Amino acid sequence: MEIRLDAENGDGREEKDSSREKDELRRRIKALRREVSPSEKALWDRRLKENFFRLFDRQPARDLCGPVYLYLDFGNEAGTREIFSELWKKGIRTAAPRVEETKPGVKEMAFYLVRDWGQLSPGYMGIPEPDLSAGVLPADSPEALVAVPGVAFDRAGCRLGYGGGFYDRFFLKEPGHLKWGLSYGFQMAERIPSEPWDQKMDAVLTPDEIVVCGSCERAGRI
Repeated sequence: MEIRLDAENGDGREEKDSSREKDELRRRIKALRREVSPSEKALWDRRLKENFFRLFDRQPARDLCGPVYLYLDFGNEAGTREIFSELWKKGIRTAAPRVEETKPGVKEMAFYLVRDWGQLSPGYMGIPEPDLSAGVLPADSPEALVAVPGVAFDRAGCRLGYGGGFYDRFFLKEPGHLKWGLSYGFQMAERIPSEPWDQKMDAVLTPDEIVVCGSCERAGRI
């Protein structure tokens, strides 16, 4: 299956209609993602893993002293399972996100160290999360590399998330992280409307390319 996301045809109204534009882009990408076959996902995830480690192996040692923070893919997201397994094989620590209610009605995201699949269980929205009953410990590495999911990305590092704001709030609290967006090729948009609080990626990785986001202050680390 060939999947292509046509460029948005901006006409000067994008600033006023950014919320509507984001909603439409989310709808389009999610529809395309539902068309991805299991065989395509498996192939793309292997190639994504290869690009992840191609870039990972180029990082200065000082930037990789802590664990790697990784999301658990869900619902045809760009896959991280092979990346987790390869990091464990290399003896590199990993951390995964967990959504927690910090006070009534308020949910935030925190990362916990995980060393195998047995320390995960279904959590928020059915997504696998670190299981506190498995003895997982909080990750405390405010400059660790974070692999970030998203609905769409652009080449400037702008990210379209799912609308919950979990990653934006997390990075506002811990701005020192190196941020890599992971996606499939059809999730790369020409331009994503961004707000002042939106967090830009330092790089975006797909199965076919590594996009270093030159507009980001920390692109020099890549």
